[in-house]
Amino acid sequence: MTAQPSHVLQRDEGRVLFGIDPAAYEAGRPEYPDRVYDVLADRCGLGPGSMTLEIGPGTGLVTRRLVAVGASVTAVEPDPGLAGYLSKVLPSVTVRRETLEEAFLPAQTFDVAVAATSFHWVDQRAGLTKLGECLKPGGWFACWWTLFRDPGRPDPFAEAVEQILGPGTRGAFDEPDRPPFQLDEEHRVRDLARWAGLIDVETEQMRSTRTLSAQQAKALYASMATVLRRPPIEQDRLLDAIEQLAAKRYGGVVDRRFVTALYTGRRP
Repeated sequence: MTAQPSHVLQRDEGRVLFGIDPAAYEAGRPEYPDRVYDVLADRCGLGPGSMTLEIGPGTGLVTRRLVAVGASVTAVEPDPGLAGYLSKVLPSVTVRRETLEEAFLPAQTFDVAVAATSFHWVDQRAGLTKLGECLKPGGWFACWWTLFRDPGRPDPFAEAVEQILGPGTRGAFDEPDRPPFQLDEEHRVRDLARWAGLIDVETEQMRSTRTLSAQQAKALYASMATVLRRPPIEQDRLLDAIEQLAAKRYGGVVDRRFVTALYTGRRP
């Protein structure tokens, strides 16, 4: 199979890829660890009546949990397909179809702001500066990412998929000679303090193993930018190959190792 040449995935591209088929995207994305929501409640004070800002809510995987605890949610989603989908499935949520950088957010408005596997699509300096300004004094920001791999731990299935997909696509947000953006604790903590002005910044990494059927493995990769950015015919061919790999070589059951990196900090 001929792989598409690797090139840099730009932020503007990532802001419109995932809403092409919102239902398919939602089907491919696994839940976050319960530990994330424990930290939001216990450390960040999320609860009934919390004025909450969510950046890049997608199809509402996290938004549903925020609404379920009684938070009042404003969601900033630049992808028109995802914004429209979210408005339909969660009508109680205020959905702003714009980028964080462009959004007007009143100063000192929110008790909690969150971003789940989305903040790498935001210009860090502009986005964090705005977040710092719109949080109330004592308000919290929590951002986290789940990587569908665990660097440093062998994952034969992921390695076999790389042979199907070809060279990995580097994101414009990745820095040369640094850990993956999402796991680069030194720089993420630095940015939260420098540009958002947050204090008491803490980090935590949660590792897990997820068991996926062949269909679930296909759906997971179908939700990834490295696949979605390719022509539809090529997407179908690659995803069918991934499903066949899981079905034939792994008996239809694949164990995948994930890591979730969580960052929290408070406005003074």
